[in-house]
Amino acid sequence: MSITPKQNAAAGNVGAVTEIVLLGGSGDVGSRLEKLLSENTKTVVTTVSRRTKAQADQFSDRVFHVSLDLTGDMKLAIPADAVVVNLTEATPPELVRQVIATGGCFLETSATPEYLNAIQKAAEGATGPGSAVLCVGVAPGLTNLLAAEIEAKYPKTVQIDIGLEMGLGRHYGAAATEWFLRTAGQIYPATINGRSETFAAGQLKRKFAFREKGRPRHSIGYGFVDQEIIARSAGQQLKTVRSFVALDPPWITRVLAILLAMGLGTVMARYSRRLALGMLRLPAFGRVRTRVIAEGFDVAGHLTGQVRVATGDQAQATAVMILATIQAIMGQCGPDRRGLTTITDHLSLDAALAALGQLLPETRVKTVLPTDLRGQTG
Repeated sequence: MSITPKQNAAAGNVGAVTEIVLLGGSGDVGSRLEKLLSENTKTVVTTVSRRTKAQADQFSDRVFHVSLDLTGDMKLAIPADAVVVNLTEATPPELVRQVIATGGCFLETSATPEYLNAIQKAAEGATGPGSAVLCVGVAPGLTNLLAAEIEAKYPKTVQIDIGLEMGLGRHYGAAATEWFLRTAGQIYPATINGRSETFAAGQLKRKFAFREKGRPRHSIGYGFVDQEIIARSAGQQLKTVRSFVALDPPWITRVLAILLAMGLGTVMARYSRRLALGMLRLPAFGRVRTRVIAEGFDVAGHLTGQVRVATGDQAQATAVMILATIQAIMGQCGPDRRGLTTITDHLSLDAALAALGQLLPETRVKTVLPTDLRGQTG
């Protein structure tokens, strides 16, 4: 199956992007990103998924859809110089080689360490003028930018902890819910004191005050890939990177922690698809919001810096982060970013926060400077 390059409606657009292709583009994030791209770029957008999408042009006459099972025998031909956004782990990692070979840019959004490692390995073995960008989204993505900000501004930082709070005020897509349940039963890597160690979900615990002067909330260690990528790309000074998750309302976090302590994470993973479908039929709880916090610590355990970001719906925030990354790539006029890169090579924290503030006006940011942290410990 071939995607035929469309007549590029972006004549005069900055960058040589011929088309934007969304793999798994019919899901929760994909449908939101499709709308944002049609409203904020002039480039042809093609979504690819197993679904038959009768209203693919509901947002713009520049939006098209290809119905295709990415895991099947039929192969996908990508237009040269396209930006390809991967929103599904059904995509064969080998596809990244094809994108790089044809001069395109492959944006990877996965939070799963094993899958991202496969994408990275494929990208490292590719030859061509294109590039692959890892960690595009909120977690990973925004979390990587927050960590990079702390590491750059507070050089005494040797440890970074990242907390993500997800509001359950609405149901997320089936794929995202299934991922969360599947990850509950997986062992994940994290860098602790300069060494890679493995942990089960919920094995690490701590509290975060996601809101200034708010009550610290229980959070549990979880297998987000950002902690591994941040540690790899950081300088030798940074020795420990950990990622945690909390759910809103807080009682759901406590229930999840108990289930994981009872060893039921593997059961949740084994029946993740069935459980996800069942959970989507239950009432939604909590608020529709996303809160992220990154904290740096020195060798004595004192806080060196802290950044909080509160924004809206996580799927919408993820779509905005992907849009901001695409716009940065299309307007890239600095150093050539070929080969394997991460979001921090293309997008600044200021640009990401500006995009979130513009498209999600409820976004709030709070940065705490070292002079405000005297006497505080982690």
